[in-house]
Amino acid sequence: MQRTVGLGKEYAQRCLRHSLKLNSARYTSSTAASRLKQPLRRVFDDDSYWRDLNQSNYRLNESSGKTFGLKFGSNVETGLFQNPYLKSANGLVEFTQHSFEKAKGLVEKIHSIESQEQLRYYIKNLDQLSDVLCRVIDLCEFIRATHPDKKYVQTAQQCHEKMFEIMNILNTDVKLCDLLTQCLRDSEALGLGSEEIRAGNILLEDFEKSGIYMKPEIREKFITLSQKISVIGQDFINNTEFVRTNYVKIECELLNENVNKMVCSQMKKDVSGENYKVPTYGYLPYTILRTCTNEEVRKKIWTEMHSCSKAQIERLSELLNLRAQLTKLLGSKNFAEYQLQGKMAKTPENVNGFLESLVHSTRIKAAAELKPLAVLKSELTGTQTPQTSEEVLELMKPWDRDFYGSIQALAQRRSSSSQTSELISSSFSLGVVMQGLSDLFQKIYGIKLVPATPKTGETWSPDVRRIDVIDEQDGLIGVMYCDLFEREGKTPNPAHFTVCCSRNMYLNETDTSTIQIGVNNKGQKFQLPVISLVCDFRSVDVNLGNGSLEKMCLLQLNEIETLFHEMGHAMHSMLGRTQLQNVSGTRCATDFVELPSILMEHFARDTRVLSSISSHFKTGESLDTEVLKNHQLENQFLQNCETFSQIKMSLLDQKLHGLDTDMDESIDVVQIYHRLERRLAVMPDDQSNWCGKFGHLFGYGASYYSYLFDRAIASKIWDHLFEKDPFNRENGTKLKKELLQWGGSRDPWFLLSQVLDEPRLAKGDEWGMRYIGDVKTGM
Repeated sequence: MQRTVGLGKEYAQRCLRHSLKLNSARYTSSTAASRLKQPLRRVFDDDSYWRDLNQSNYRLNESSGKTFGLKFGSNVETGLFQNPYLKSANGLVEFTQHSFEKAKGLVEKIHSIESQEQLRYYIKNLDQLSDVLCRVIDLCEFIRATHPDKKYVQTAQQCHEKMFEIMNILNTDVKLCDLLTQCLRDSEALGLGSEEIRAGNILLEDFEKSGIYMKPEIREKFITLSQKISVIGQDFINNTEFVRTNYVKIECELLNENVNKMVCSQMKKDVSGENYKVPTYGYLPYTILRTCTNEEVRKKIWTEMHSCSKAQIERLSELLNLRAQLTKLLGSKNFAEYQLQGKMAKTPENVNGFLESLVHSTRIKAAAELKPLAVLKSELTGTQTPQTSEEVLELMKPWDRDFYGSIQALAQRRSSSSQTSELISSSFSLGVVMQGLSDLFQKIYGIKLVPATPKTGETWSPDVRRIDVIDEQDGLIGVMYCDLFEREGKTPNPAHFTVCCSRNMYLNETDTSTIQIGVNNKGQKFQLPVISLVCDFRSVDVNLGNGSLEKMCLLQLNEIETLFHEMGHAMHSMLGRTQLQNVSGTRCATDFVELPSILMEHFARDTRVLSSISSHFKTGESLDTEVLKNHQLENQFLQNCETFSQIKMSLLDQKLHGLDTDMDESIDVVQIYHRLERRLAVMPDDQSNWCGKFGHLFGYGASYYSYLFDRAIASKIWDHLFEKDPFNRENGTKLKKELLQWGGSRDPWFLLSQVLDEPRLAKGDEWGMRYIGDVKTGM
């Protein structure tokens, strides 16, 4: 849809002028002034305030040098996440060994089951065994990705490998599986609840996917292959950020003619002095892509920026080959078929059908979005003006997007958009957005976010904020550790980590030293869910009005959306109300797990929500919804192209993991990638080997489509529950009670049928896939 740029620009100017001439009396109104003093807002926006609260951890950090969390000695009150073992990297080894001994005792207890009475508690015992192992594995995954101490990271890798191997061994324990089969067969006589049966069936599926009844030598091969996949997969992930080469040579004369001299002055030359060494990372190459008039130069730089080393492609090929071997061992046609067992989509055919149904409609929309850029390109290059969608797609290349997009954006935003953008970011400091999330959750769920001062040694960096999640009826229901600020050496990728799941206390559970415990309004104790939110938001100098500059993190709208997304995962964990950890919160079907986070993106884009939470960092004043609407219209740049890009990645994931189990070890993954790109033909990349930089091929193997699938579901839920009123408590309660609290303890298709009031969805059949796939433009 074409944007009414002139009208929008004029309106933005009026709104901006209106905002700027508000008098000081209004600025200092009691409501605005009180908002500036909210504790949650202050712990994120006022660094001095936070340092005063958390001074013991800052002193600890200073006394131990740059490395936080090492050699604490007697100064440490507790360990990471209040786990007393985690006061050092060596403590992680001790915790792993402690957990191993605990798991060993549970296995011995389970193996000794003889009576029906003992069998009655079998699934709960098996869940406890899983909990012991998962808490170490999940913790290690978090530390590997986030902890600033290299010794911690290295130790976590070793501990993860050890516990993962134990997990695989237990997944091939025939007696454990036999007992589970017997337990499920006699579930009615044993008086098992629906949640226990659901968890038992999920665990049985894990056993079966591990080839439980194979010969011992084949089971041993399964364990070996699984371990290799884990190691090569982590190695693949660790190298996705690296480019093939750190620079690309471009003739000085050619670059000088096509790029601003100031940009050229920031680059080194090679020994001949005739070529610039253009870096393939950082801001300089992006600047050149936006400003260089020579297409061949852009193509060369873009290709290198999106290419990885030959070694990384070999890692990907090895990963796919190992997965194919594993699949063949287990008797499946391919890894996609194996992986989709137990998922909502169920089969590769259903997934590909869903994705291909999106290709046609989204491709047309993407071509329409690209047409203004294609016309601009034809005018500037003197080529024939494209008329059809096919002509548009034939003309536009991936290295054209930033260049022609920048020209178009400049033409559309010559007026006051920079001022509008500054006004908007000034109204969304990190503290404001966190307080806004708390206010939103209080309105729709009846919970709020309350800052708490961590104990000495409880966090991995002193700038990590602890936030308690408080329910208006049950009190403390979970703990979040928010590591949201930019820090040297920190990964830029936002992430959510579940460190501990919510669950009921196990029968006769006595060792609770390493968990945090909650008590609901009925006096029942439960393991508090503990999660970590990690982002990389940058602070800037702002003038608070007294002439002094202070550091503050001001968010752009896309960053707000990122934070809302990750908070959606967090709420899924916080609101989980299951007895067992195996089905708690985010422990659900892979193609269901992104739903709560993507639904939160709808809230983050709703101008009613944004206006209600906005608060200028100086005045506390809210933004007008019309300013936000206009700004959003101007920034919806190539959104259908972005969706199409997700479709391409999902199809690539299916293609690579749908390879036959007898695949040739030397299969050319780059060639497969290029063929797919050419077939789909929306800014096709047939030059780089970017597939080696697609990290989700490991973590989401054969299930990356989940993002698109859950986007489609989220769109349905938003329209049904929140489109008319995003603050509706009744519908928020409906979402919480009929979907979020159940985690993976109920069939997701059944949960959707309840939330969407569409009983036919409970079957989860082909009709259901079509119903979900039939989405409006705003997916």
